[in-house]
Amino acid sequence: MVMLRKDTHFEIHHLDEPKLLKVITLDEFIEQGLAVCAGSAEFGDLLLWLPNEERLRSPHLLSLPVGGFLIPEPLIGDLDSARPHLHTPKDADVVQPGDVIAITPGNALVRVLYRRGSDSNLLFMTDRCNSVCLMCSQPPKDIDDRWHIEENLRLIDLMDPVEENLGISGGEPTLYRDGLLEILAKCKAVLPQKSIHVLSNGRLFQDPSWIAALSTIGHPQLSWGIPLYADNAEDHDHVVQAPGAFSETLQGLYNLARANQIIEIRVVLNRLTTPRLPELAHYVFRNLPFVRHVALMGIESTGLARKNYEELWVDPLDYQESLSHAVYFLFNRGVPVSIYNLPLCLIPAHLSRFARQSISDWKNLFIDTCQQCAAVKHCSGFFKSHTDRWQSRGVQLLSTEAFSAYARSAQ
Repeated sequence: MVMLRKDTHFEIHHLDEPKLLKVITLDEFIEQGLAVCAGSAEFGDLLLWLPNEERLRSPHLLSLPVGGFLIPEPLIGDLDSARPHLHTPKDADVVQPGDVIAITPGNALVRVLYRRGSDSNLLFMTDRCNSVCLMCSQPPKDIDDRWHIEENLRLIDLMDPVEENLGISGGEPTLYRDGLLEILAKCKAVLPQKSIHVLSNGRLFQDPSWIAALSTIGHPQLSWGIPLYADNAEDHDHVVQAPGAFSETLQGLYNLARANQIIEIRVVLNRLTTPRLPELAHYVFRNLPFVRHVALMGIESTGLARKNYEELWVDPLDYQESLSHAVYFLFNRGVPVSIYNLPLCLIPAHLSRFARQSISDWKNLFIDTCQQCAAVKHCSGFFKSHTDRWQSRGVQLLSTEAFSAYARSAQ
């Protein structure tokens, strides 16, 4: 099993400007037309899915008033159209009907910005950040990339208007405050069925004016994932490499609570954060009683994490005691808690009930050891960046009997 990529190469013709296009089949075009899109759209925003057989059988389809055509296979014959058309994908599985893609003149790369039916869709806000976390998977860049705001606003219009989870991330999304608030308001208006989860370090919420801004939007399915790496300022600030961040984050959390926001605390598990994990669980319970969920997360071995390997790496087998103490402390006090990004073979059976399939489909990987494992359909697997250097000595294939024991423990 391998991850599903978010980009591939096509042969692209007659494209003279960058475009976001919604891929649509002929049947869907006839039945729904522009209603296939959640927001404001024109026929020029649609890219007709047109296999060779259908195109050759009905050449008049090329006269439909759509933005272009996608042949999901090597082109047979000629395609007599001056409108944009794509054919001969390098990986035919990447782009499918319902997806929203981005294409650029002079570039064969096709990016999937929205994948129909996925709970891993993401609005990417910026590469900028006001922290430099030691294990950051996407190291921050000091650039002006506000163009993401307009791209996201347009992308929202072209998504399916159905119930799905939608993430917003960066970098630090709150650095573009006005753009983020505009996106949240549009999500509420155009995608009311979608749950929105924003990943933020929470520091800028120390500004109390966010309370009124978020309260005015009043999105009922908006939640925030905020990292807290320690029960004290010294340790937290070291992990995020930003003096004063602990205090700012706490002020931000309280302001989010005052705005009646849904809050998740996220803790990346590594050599620096796991020794005081039980103390952090105590701190969250006693000082942040409004928190709705705590996610304890295996590390993603890419970006700055690679540079800081010696300071961060710890075999997950070696922190199971502190992880267990933290999980059960929260669970026994009614605080929802989950374990993310750790394969089932690396946690004791009694913790398996808390393990989630948490890695986004476009960066999820199952290594060779996993292929015959009885737990593979229930396991988080690994990040695509996984290497032997970051592999636990406990990775193993679970037999049907062993997985049954895990399943019984989870009940």
